[in-house]
Parts: sequence; C-alpha cells; structure tokens
Amino acid sequence: MPAMQAVDPRSRRTWWLTRIFGVLLMLGFWLHSRAWVFFCDDAFISFRYASNLARYGALEFNLGERIEGYTNFLWVLVLAFGQFCGLSPEELAGVLSVVGAGVLVVASLLLLRGLRGRRGQPWQPADLLPAALMIASPEIMVWSQGGLETSTAAALAVAAMAAWIDRRPVLAALLAGLAGLTRADVLVGVAVFGIAWLLTNVRPWQLRRSQKKSEKHDSEASVPKLGAANLTKAACIFLALVGGHLLFRRIYYGTWVPNTWLIKSHGALLRETHGIPYLAAWTEAIGLREPMMAALLLLLRVRHLLLVLPIAALAVYAWSVGGDFMAYSRFLVVASALVAVLVAWLLAEFGELLGRRWPMLRAGGWLLGLGLAGLLGWRAQERHAVDQATSEGWIDGRFEGVRAMDHFALERLHVGAWMLRHLPSDTLITVGAAGALPYISDLPTIDAYGLVDPVIATIPGIKPARGIRARPGHQIAAPLSYLRGRDPDLFCHVGYVGPRRPSAASARRRGLGSNVVWACVKPEPAAQAREPSGHIGVNYYCCLRPRDRQVGPFGSD
Repeated sequence: MPAMQAVDPRSRRTWWLTRIFGVLLMLGFWLHSRAWVFFCDDAFISFRYASNLARYGALEFNLGERIEGYTNFLWVLVLAFGQFCGLSPEELAGVLSVVGAGVLVVASLLLLRGLRGRRGQPWQPADLLPAALMIASPEIMVWSQGGLETSTAAALAVAAMAAWIDRRPVLAALLAGLAGLTRADVLVGVAVFGIAWLLTNVRPWQLRRSQKKSEKHDSEASVPKLGAANLTKAACIFLALVGGHLLFRRIYYGTWVPNTWLIKSHGALLRETHGIPYLAAWTEAIGLREPMMAALLLLLRVRHLLLVLPIAALAVYAWSVGGDFMAYSRFLVVASALVAVLVAWLLAEFGELLGRRWPMLRAGGWLLGLGLAGLLGWRAQERHAVDQATSEGWIDGRFEGVRAMDHFALERLHVGAWMLRHLPSDTLITVGAAGALPYISDLPTIDAYGLVDPVIATIPGIKPARGIRARPGHQIAAPLSYLRGRDPDLFCHVGYVGPRRPSAASARRRGLGSNVVWACVKPEPAAQAREPSGHIGVNYYCCLRPRDRQVGPFGSD
C-alpha cells in the first residue's frame, strides 16, 4: 500500500484562513448592503415601463405615447417578465440589485485571478482582497440597493472582462452585449479594456513569441484559444445583441437614439461646475488620495494598463456628462471595482517582492490591503451617519444622499397611492419627478423635464440650465406655454409640499396666472419602518388646478 502523502501545514493553514476570510466577507457584504436600503425615484420610471409592458404589451410610459425614456432595456424586460409572473417591479429590482452587487464582487475576484495567472490554483487570502475593498466602500455597496440597474450592469461588464482574460471570447461577448443592453455606458470600460489588452498583448515585434507562449499556456491550463472561429462567433453574438436592440429602437420608437440622450446630452455644459467636483468626490471616497495609493503608483508597469486605461476612460466619461446629482458615484461603479482589483493586484505583487527577500513578510501586501479596507470601512460609518442625518437637501451642498432619496420616493409613493384611490384614472398631471408618484398613481403624466415626453426635447429655443445651480439630467424644463397647451388637470411640478396649507395668493405667483387654485391633499400617515418616526406622512401635498375644473374630490370654485 502506498504511503499517505503528507499535508503541508502551511497549505492547511492557508486553506482555513481563506475560508474564514471568505465567510467574514459574506457577512460584511450582507450587513453593509442592508445599511443602505432605499428607493431611488428614478428607478420607478423603469418600473412603470415594465408594468405597462407586462399589463398591456406596450413599452411606453404613457399608453399611446412611444418615447424611450429609460436607459436599461434589458432591465425593463426582466422586470416586466417578473411582474407577468407575479413579482412587482420594486420587489424584483430589490433582489436583483443585491444579487448584481454580489456577482460584481465575485467577477472582480475572478478578474484578479486571471490577471495574476492563478486560474485553477487553490484560493488564497490575497485572492479575496478586492472583495474586502469593495465591501468596505459605499461607492459599491450603496448600489446593491435603490432599485436601479447599476450593480447588475457593472457585474456583467466586469464579468465580460474576466471571461476575456480567461480566454473565453464567446462568453465575454455575450456578457458584454448583455451589459450594454442593461446600461450602455458601461461599455466604455469594456471597450477600453479590450483596447488595453491589444496594446499589452499584441505587439508586432513580439507576435510570434507571444503566440508560442500563448499556445503553451493554453495547453497547460486547458482553456479555449483565441482562434479566428471563436472571435468570429464572439463578434456575431455582440453585434446581434447590440445591433438587434438598435434595430428594435428604430422600428418601435422611430429613432436611433433614446430620448434620454437628447435630454441629458446637455450635461457637457456642467463639466467644470459639476463634472470636476464629481470626480474629486469619487477619488477621495475610494481612497485614491491616500499616501499608500501614491506609493503604489511606483509599482505600475505596462501590464497594469489593462485596468488603468479603462478606469481613466470611465472617469473621463463621467466628467464629460457633467457628473451626477446622486451621491456615491453611480456612473463610476465599474471604475470603483477595477480600482479595487488594481490595488489588490499591486499589493499582491508587492507582497511577492517582499517575500523573495524577506520570507516572513510575504503577507505584507495582503495586510496593507486589509488596513486600507479597514480605513474605507471606518469612513463608511462616518459617511452613513452624515447621510442618515440628511433627510432633505444635499450632502456637501452638491449631492443627494440615500436618506434624502429614500424619503423623497416614499413621500411620493404615499401621495401617489392617495391619488390612485381618489382621482379619476384619466386625470392628467404634470410632475418634476417622473418616478414614484406616476408609477403608483398610474395616472397619465407630463414630465416637465422631458425625460418621458415626446415633444419637450425637440422644442426650439429652450436653453439648458448651466452653472452651479443646475442639476445634471434636469437642465431642460418645458415652457409653461407647452404645458398649458397640453391642458393638464393638475400642475404638480409647480406644487407645494409642507406643514401648512399654502395661501391662495401664492398660487398666482407660480407663473400660471390667476385662473388656478390649490388642490391640496393630506394623506393619513402609514407605517414605514425606514422612517425615523416609524411612519410616512405628508402634511400637505398641493398641486394647482384650473379654477373652473372639478378634479376628483377637488370641486369647482
């Protein structure tokens, strides 16, 4: 009988340490994600499209108006399918957001292992370092909540990169195509990642040597080759997904670009006043300004351009569109994940460098990474406290936090539920936030900012707002002449929310003339665990209505 092979005690310790670390990370993921539970009003725009698709077979915001006011085609389809199967969009979106964030973390780990050439090797604690950095960062964990497609699109994009590094071009193309259908701007990172791969792997003067090395690696690791057949299949899959969506848009909506692009393209006017502060807040939040990060720059080599270039491209994109009014760097989730992978990659190589000279310090890089994760986690607690204390208004005078977004959406859901019960189903309203209130009230709606309106983006002479007081994505407002021409029953976009009923004189100061009066509701409070008081209530929510028109319980004067 052959003798039993001895087990290396060091390997056994590594095995246990890796698994204990992994369990702690899963617990941290759950706890940190639950700390940021909220609803984002913008998410309800997609919910309404999904609901109308499931109920009426119409991918429309207002039935009968074909306008593409969403940026997440696949997300809307999945939510519509969920509602068709009995799951409300808000329930399913909440689950998918958490799952998407979890997949994003796992994809980042696989990307790091691929970049370090550790595919098929036993897992080590250093392999999990990106997860520690990501779980400690609100820039990742906030978007595990909110109901937006952000985390899912980011997960698909990073998974596409990991599949490409693993030499699976067909899978990479499929994931990239799905990522683009979920949120098109994540393809900026994917595309530049591909360019960076070409720059760092396909050099004409090294082509033959690289090809031989690649073939040897393929035979040893048993992974598919980047052959012409696989690349052709990959290209066909990606073009079929992205091109098919473009063709659908042209046939169904009559345009090659979504209405969201027409409305939000004016963000370029805010690059100085909003784009630069947006990037500055991001770099500080993810720790790029820490002394350790400056030291790590000394370790950068050509191979690291695989991550440096897409990170830079995504940052430039976020600046070019004028940033965002929401806190926690929503447009840079993919970049935040890639920064975590890059930092872990550099620290792993730093640990190997130390270990070659001083074996006792081989874990130095991993320990430094844990220290950085601890710093991010400590700051996350402080940022969470500031956020939760800001139920209205702006964090740092610029960004809307989670608490404020959640409070806003919950109030509109509460008022919208009252409207659903008390107003006729054909009541036409105007809003400045086309999310929660239109979704839950199910009333035909005019979006004063034009996102889901078929006309406002094309009205000549509208000057987009610019400067410090402008709000990214909300720079165009419909002229009152256009809104009057639509003859809405309730003008809610110039309404009032507050503790006291507004005066009759204040109605005339809203720019609609003297033939309007206030239509105020004061819904009864309802239980809501996320509110500090344990319930949600609105003292007065008031819209303007034509004086001579009866709208539901609001009688003529």
